Amino acid sequence: MKIICLVLGLLLTTTLARAEDVASMISQYRRALGLSAVRIDAELTAVAERQAQAMAKSGVMDHSVAGAFANRMAGVRVGAAGENLAEGTKTWAETIQRWEGSTGHNANLLLPDATHVGVAVVYSDQTHEPFRAMVIGRKVKVEKRAFQPTPFNPSPGVQMWY
Repeated sequence: MKIICLVLGLLLTTTLARAEDVASMISQYRRALGLSAVRIDAELTAVAERQAQAMAKSGVMDHSVAGAFANRMAGVRVGAAGENLAEGTKTWAETIQRWEGSTGHNANLLLPDATHVGVAVVYSDQTHEPFRAMVIGRKVKVEKRAFQPTPFNPSPGVQMWY
């Protein structure tokens, strides 16, 4: 039992460390362009994780495979938020570089008032292909606030950028 707990603890620590590395890469890019850094957030990570799992299970990269983005964000204390997805990239660095080169993805990376980010990668059981999801947004302190789509993604959950 102790071994199982140790292994689970190491996996969780490794996953959190990787997420912190991704947040650091995104923050570095944002700071270079005069924007604030972002921190990992458990709620946004949970949304990203559900999306990545749904894509890996279905084998389809689609913003609505786990449900409409606005519905997936319901209950998350966030003002503006955006989502970026990737399929088949080998690393987070490669993924972020591709997003930087895409107008819509880049707009989400550079969401002006973003404070937090959640990231996840899940591998397909059938193809072993990675499916990545990132949710970035401005966390708010109010108890509950209606989700607001970003100006770059007025119809959350609709396929717009890949």
